[in-house]
Amino acid sequence: MLYRNRRVVLYRNRRIVIVLCLFATGIWLFNLIKQRDASTSEKPTWRRDDPAYILNETLGFQKVYVINLPSRSDRRDTMALAGALTGVKFDWIDGVYGDDVPDTVLPADSLDKRLSKGNKGSWRAHMNALRTIIELNLTSALILEDDADWDIRLKTQLQAFAVASRGFLQPLQSDPSNSLSSLSLSAGVHRTADDDDDVVLLPDLPPTTAPTTSAYGDDWDVLWLGHCGSDFPTTTSSSPSSSQNRDPPLSKLASTTPGRLPRLRVAIPDDETVPGRAHMRPHPFALPDALGALHAAHTRVVHAATGTVCTQAYAVSARGARRLLWLFGSGTLTVGWDLALRDWCDGFYRGAEAGDGDEEAGVPACLTVQPPLFNQHYGKGGKSDITAPGGGYLNSRKEMTPYVRLSVRMNMGRLVRGDGVEMLVDQWPDRDGGSSYEHSKQYETMTR
Repeated sequence: MLYRNRRVVLYRNRRIVIVLCLFATGIWLFNLIKQRDASTSEKPTWRRDDPAYILNETLGFQKVYVINLPSRSDRRDTMALAGALTGVKFDWIDGVYGDDVPDTVLPADSLDKRLSKGNKGSWRAHMNALRTIIELNLTSALILEDDADWDIRLKTQLQAFAVASRGFLQPLQSDPSNSLSSLSLSAGVHRTADDDDDVVLLPDLPPTTAPTTSAYGDDWDVLWLGHCGSDFPTTTSSSPSSSQNRDPPLSKLASTTPGRLPRLRVAIPDDETVPGRAHMRPHPFALPDALGALHAAHTRVVHAATGTVCTQAYAVSARGARRLLWLFGSGTLTVGWDLALRDWCDGFYRGAEAGDGDEEAGVPACLTVQPPLFNQHYGKGGKSDITAPGGGYLNSRKEMTPYVRLSVRMNMGRLVRGDGVEMLVDQWPDRDGGSSYEHSKQYETMTR
């Protein structure tokens, strides 16, 4: 009996020890997870020379969204494949048919503007994308349309763009109260339209403070990376560029004049991913871009967005997403979404957002790049010619993507087969017979 009682006591003691061990282990795991969450919730910092955040599968943003009508499975298939071949991960936002957007959800001032069904559906899909970004509390996200195309060297291109955008936005180490763009804004009033003082080459950018919220810099609202046309700001006073010298938006919330934009241009010279001057146009029948006349061949330029049209690809910060959804989700909608975004970036809505303060404080920070890093791909096989941006027609029997040299879509079959970069087709080769492979080998390491 004594032996049996002793066994019972030992058995109970062992159970107590096991329970205590499990309890201690649980506390340890809880503290470990809590410490990990605390460390990951801290705002990261980016070194100016650190490419890691640009080379990730979301291109340095928290998410990359693609807007795609569920019925267009063909476009989703192609985009998914293009992303896989270039190391980019997509999340999907359902496109919306205009018939599925009742008038009751439209901003009140849109009802007498006769918006097309396409305008309504596009607006709602982009608002859904902005709302998703806000609901997930993302610091930044890139929004693409499902016919976008890009160069296989996109991540290398974005690294250069990030250095340019940080040089544009970040406070100067030598003068933390100012950035290059703010100095350009204050000096631009006294400069002539052809003054070159606002052009800074990428290698000549002065040191700036490190960003804390994005690899692309702090305090931006929109990075307009894919479009079918943009202008350079030519002044910051009363003589707007040709695109800004247009009629103001019909919205009662809009100002009658555009906002003051910095004239600063950050030029990325000797970029072999940029086509030669002969190919610098949105389609074969368009006039040559002004970029070719103002800058040396193979130059890409980052500047404040003005007169920009087409929303092929644009990134928004958390602040930008909130401002856009607040204004255009229920406040106003008198034109198609891309034109509304154009007018907003041009500062026409600055008064609606400035409150009782300085009206110019309501001008958003929108940067763009010429030529764009993303563009619409025009596929072959249509029953009729495809209307091109800016007028004219494209041959429906021939594929093309403006400005993109080593196009992912144009080389998709070769990429799927595993062909080397030397086998890829440069759709806009230089006229001297030269091609665009000098930096292509970086693609192989970026997509492994």
